[in-house]
Amino acid sequence: MKVLCGYNVNIDAVYRMTGEEISELLHMLDREELREKLCEPPGEIRSLSDLVAGLVLHMQKGTGGEWFIYSDDVFRFLKGRYYDKCEIRLGGNMGIMANVMSHMGAEQVVMNAVGDINSIKPLMSGENIVFAGESVPQNASMSKDANEIIHFVFDFSNGAQFKVLGDEVTVPRENRFIATYDDINTELTITPEFEEYSREHVNEMDGAIISGFNQLQKFYPDGSGYKERFEKAHSQLEGWKALNPDLPIHVEFGHFMSMDMGVAIFSELAGTVDSIGMNEDELFMLAELHGVPSDMIRKMDACAILDACVRCASSTGLKKIVLHTRDFVMSIFAERTSSPAREMESMQFGVMCAAAFAASGRLPERSQLVDSVRGLARSEEGLKQVTRLQDLIGGEEFEGGVFGEYRGYSVCILPTIICEEPVSTVGLGDTVSSATFLRWLEIGSEY
Repeated sequence: MKVLCGYNVNIDAVYRMTGEEISELLHMLDREELREKLCEPPGEIRSLSDLVAGLVLHMQKGTGGEWFIYSDDVFRFLKGRYYDKCEIRLGGNMGIMANVMSHMGAEQVVMNAVGDINSIKPLMSGENIVFAGESVPQNASMSKDANEIIHFVFDFSNGAQFKVLGDEVTVPRENRFIATYDDINTELTITPEFEEYSREHVNEMDGAIISGFNQLQKFYPDGSGYKERFEKAHSQLEGWKALNPDLPIHVEFGHFMSMDMGVAIFSELAGTVDSIGMNEDELFMLAELHGVPSDMIRKMDACAILDACVRCASSTGLKKIVLHTRDFVMSIFAERTSSPAREMESMQFGVMCAAAFAASGRLPERSQLVDSVRGLARSEEGLKQVTRLQDLIGGEEFEGGVFGEYRGYSVCILPTIICEEPVSTVGLGDTVSSATFLRWLEIGSEY
């Protein structure tokens, strides 16, 4: 398979945030300032109190999130306190997805190579990657440290405990909070080389997988907004479709700065691309499109999630949504765009790749994939949700999951394979989505 892959890549500095460590950070802050930030979350990081508030809020709920750093001082604090203790990994949705597809057997992955790609290359295990453009763009509005494009990923574990403003907190589930310092991917930079290569070779490609829209900012230092940058990328996707109408394009959604941005970009993309992937937090952000109660989505209730996905797809004309959670993966798709067998087999491959990566922190050789997850079990909660969904749609069992129909859409759901003590939760959604997409393309080529 030959795949185009854009747009964002960076370095992830992964650190395990324990109850003891967050307690130390809390002791550095003024209590009233922290109380104010917890009551009115800033959603961005301009001070240490902003950072700690973001960590506390997401650890309290066990939710994933990403806030951008707009302070060189905070970035230097994080780098000085944590960088040497971090596990340095390949980051960015595109970078992770390109690596997964190449490692798991893609013939060629053409990657939009932004930033200091020479520092990123050693972190990639996959071969057959074409790096289209290998320099920092000169027109990016970068601060002096931005060429490092480091995203601090704070993993936290289920059961971690700490005290905040006199209240005891026990983290309800493992997840991660990302503090992002990045002036390149926030521009949604597309290298001239990637533009040229994709335009010249799009008819040779089997598919395209795109991400990075969630890195866009509502406002930029020059007073402009996100729309011009989004439109440039969107026009590229439309251009690919014009040159190769049969090119399947999958977008991995991501967590946006604001619901308004998320809804607007989702709605625009839905009319151009073939499928969009997301997790439950990102689906929650699209409440304006689906109107499903947030508490049911947060609880990862499969019936509520199915209803929300179908409402999002039907209201925008999107052909397919792939929803990945800790406990199950779901695909809803319009008639004649796929088949239950193709969806289930491709999701099965994606789930196994993610489980193997969670357990070891690396991808296995493809020939050893089944053996690498043999000792792991299906999610018990995922199995319960599959049963609940089957009761709703009256679906049939297939390959460990269920498929059926709901409000004019085909539905496939599969429980995930769980690693109880994951090496990291970072990149699991990207791993599921890209491996699933790769296998989906392969199955299509077999007929």
